[in-house]
Amino acid sequence: MPFPKNRSYKVIQSYNGSHSHNTDYSRYAIDFSLKINDTVCNAADGYVVGVIKDYQLAGGTEDWVDYSNFITIYHPKSGLYTQYVHLIKNGSFVKVGETVVKGQPIGLSVMTGYTTIPHLHFNVLKPNKKEGLVSTDIEFEEGYKGTELTENTTV
Repeated sequence: MPFPKNRSYKVIQSYNGSHSHNTDYSRYAIDFSLKINDTVCNAADGYVVGVIKDYQLAGGTEDWVDYSNFITIYHPKSGLYTQYVHLIKNGSFVKVGETVVKGQPIGLSVMTGYTTIPHLHFNVLKPNKKEGLVSTDIEFEEGYKGTELTENTTV
């Protein structure tokens, strides 16, 4: 899970969500109800390939999509990427090029970009020659399958 082991959160939007999980880039993303300043943790061993950290505002229209703070991590063992989106301004604990391990705290949640509520948008991406990166189905090591994590499910 992309948060500390001793915490649980509700799913507020899941696969093919009507609000924003309806493109090839976000179709299999899951939004967890993290609050402002809750800890975001890395889901698997890898290294940081992207950090956006300078935004501080949010809004409820798609005009805000490009104004989210987020961290992107590459996982060489699986060939997948994970993204942790809507982080607080300057709330990243990691820098591009750093190696990270599963469960490591990597940032703090808030609500930047296209959102009206605090939460963590968690997305797993795979390379696609035609489209770059596309969202892919998630299976968590804790035994949860993304298809089972519907709105209001607590994990």
